[in-house]
Amino acid sequence: MKIRLALIIFYLLASYLTCRPQVNIKTEKEGREVFLDQSFSHGFALSPLDPKIVEQGGGFEKTNVDTLFWGNENQSPVWQLSQWYSKYNLAHVKPELASDGSITFHNEEKRLVHYPDGSILLELTTSKEYNNPRKSNENWPHILIEQKFGSQSPVIGHAKELFFSMEIKLVKCENKMKEGTFNEKLHTAQSPFYFVLKDCNKESEDSGKYLWFGIPSFDYRYKRTGNEEKVSWDIGTSSYIYCVPEMAIWGDVRFQDGKWHKGQADILPLLKRALETMKSKGAFANTSLDDFRITGMNFGWEIPGTFDAALCVKNFSLLVKEK
Repeated sequence: MKIRLALIIFYLLASYLTCRPQVNIKTEKEGREVFLDQSFSHGFALSPLDPKIVEQGGGFEKTNVDTLFWGNENQSPVWQLSQWYSKYNLAHVKPELASDGSITFHNEEKRLVHYPDGSILLELTTSKEYNNPRKSNENWPHILIEQKFGSQSPVIGHAKELFFSMEIKLVKCENKMKEGTFNEKLHTAQSPFYFVLKDCNKESEDSGKYLWFGIPSFDYRYKRTGNEEKVSWDIGTSSYIYCVPEMAIWGDVRFQDGKWHKGQADILPLLKRALETMKSKGAFANTSLDDFRITGMNFGWEIPGTFDAALCVKNFSLLVKEK
């Protein structure tokens, strides 16, 4: 108990001293903020290792295996940490406090670090996971942070602007595959962001159907951001994935430079384009923009290859201006 109290006091002091100059920073954009707990201060609820447990067990709240707190246990986390298809569970790992005020949870394969500036580090060491190069139709390890927006969920058709922004910094991405075994159709390390777009109109024939709206960022296979939209089908969730051109959000950047990069854009035109594209494929034929809500998101590492990778992320924001 004394150790936990000391950890809380140290963390609060470090957070105050480090974050205080940032309090008065103002953005030029205005609107209703959709994200809650943008600095991750309330910690993460932790999933089991297999998503089937969540599906069959009645959802995250009934199946979560632990809560990763930074020191404030009086607040329930709004963030979820999913650790799909891994051999190593972060549940019941003891937090470690560093002299810079950061707090770390880690095991052989994963590392989650919270820094006093409100950023976090997500790391996957898949060289501990794979004994051989991944084959087609085999699952791969994830470390994803997720948030459901609930009553905060904006209606796309009611919005005048939906200004999205986030910042990431690639810390490392090491290819641990033997020469000649890398296949870019099967293997990579990537950090996509997804919004969940759902038809929430109970009167709609498409009610309950949803689309993954993707905002790609780092992908080991590519040296720079691209300028093409991509549409695919996610077998696991039986839903379409629509990915915007990376340059529309990030500009022309190289994440491999190890610097912070900020992605930002009014995504409303891109959301409209996504629905138009789906309709051209015969999907969401009965869905209008007034039926579509952004109900949640996820972001993090998906690594279908033998890579040891880490990145930092901060300042998620979705500002809604209503018509």
